[in-house]
Amino acid sequence: MILIDQGEADQFLEEQLRPELFEAACREAGQPVTVRRHPGYDHSYWFIASFIEDHLRHHARALAAGD
Repeated sequence: MILIDQGEADQFLEEQLRPELFEAACREAGQPVTVRRHPGYDHSYWFIASFIEDHLRHHARALAAGD
């Protein structure tokens, strides 16, 4: 399972990041992915600081499960 958090106010969202393309590729490949979109967040330190704990826990669970 892939976990992505995306700020909807990210200046790179429309032209560079385009997470909807990644989601479509995952669907086509049968790869589970969760993309969580967050209004008002951009590409800043505060965005990362807000969600890093979720990602550390996500990876710890995957490592413990042997994924």
